[in-house]
Amino acid sequence: MSIAWVAAAVRTRALVSGRAGAAGAARLAAAGSLEQARELVARWSYGARLPESATVTGLQLATRETLLWQLRVLAGWAPAGGTRILRAAAAPFERDNILGLARELRGDRAGPAHDLGSLATSWGALRRAASPEDLRAALARTPWGAVEPEEEDRLAELLEAAWLLRYAQTAPAARVWVSRRAALVAARAVVVDGDSPSAGLTRRLRPLLGRAWEEARDLPALTAALPPHVRPILAGIDGAEDLWRAEARDRALTEAEATALMRSGAPRQEVVVAGLALLEVDAWRVQAAAAALEAGPAAREVLDAAA
Repeated sequence: MSIAWVAAAVRTRALVSGRAGAAGAARLAAAGSLEQARELVARWSYGARLPESATVTGLQLATRETLLWQLRVLAGWAPAGGTRILRAAAAPFERDNILGLARELRGDRAGPAHDLGSLATSWGALRRAASPEDLRAALARTPWGAVEPEEEDRLAELLEAAWLLRYAQTAPAARVWVSRRAALVAARAVVVDGDSPSAGLTRRLRPLLGRAWEEARDLPALTAALPPHVRPILAGIDGAEDLWRAEARDRALTEAEATALMRSGAPRQEVVVAGLALLEVDAWRVQAAAAALEAGPAAREVLDAAA
């Protein structure tokens, strides 16, 4: 194992130590005001990117931007193979940029794009698209893959599936976690969209979930058709309205498994991958806690399920 991997693992542990954790997120969700919430978030690693005025959107954006900054920091410590992992881990930020660009090309408003720096995969080429047709053509030339005209309204799930597959291939230690997330994508396609999954989606998810699920038209059938190691994520989930429970369960399982991996004496590369999972879960949890400031008890239930 190279010195660079050792350094990256040490830096990963340092970043992980700055998380809010389940207890911190619970305190955030119960804050009496946005200003109190801001003071709490300022104690964690997200504080440096907080806006001066406290808003839910500002708290959530600071959380996301901090996670991206953490990935960029680790990319500076990791060897070349680690940079590939970090670039794949940062792909959700490029996905968000692509979705924002797609909205702009339809005439809708979108927020500012994330600055991925050296962690960008294809954004430099994609951002030049001048029409939805240009964007689809450009995507087909990138690791994100082709999106057919009839799949354009499924762009978000296709991009999600594409990055999950890429991350599983780049970071094998994350494959179980990624496969569970892929099952959630499949579940939304089956029970929320209420239609047969598109060819683009099945092609992207097949290496992670196999083929059996592709004929499922309800959650029980989908759950039964999933690989055994993925199936528990949807156990007891009865309908689309309960999928949030599966998402919270996934984050809780990932956190427990990643924590165990970091403590196991695994190779330094796996320590970095586990740390990335812990940082992502914490950012997700803090964003959910910020949302609970406006949504109230219903949103706090999500945090309870993910604790």
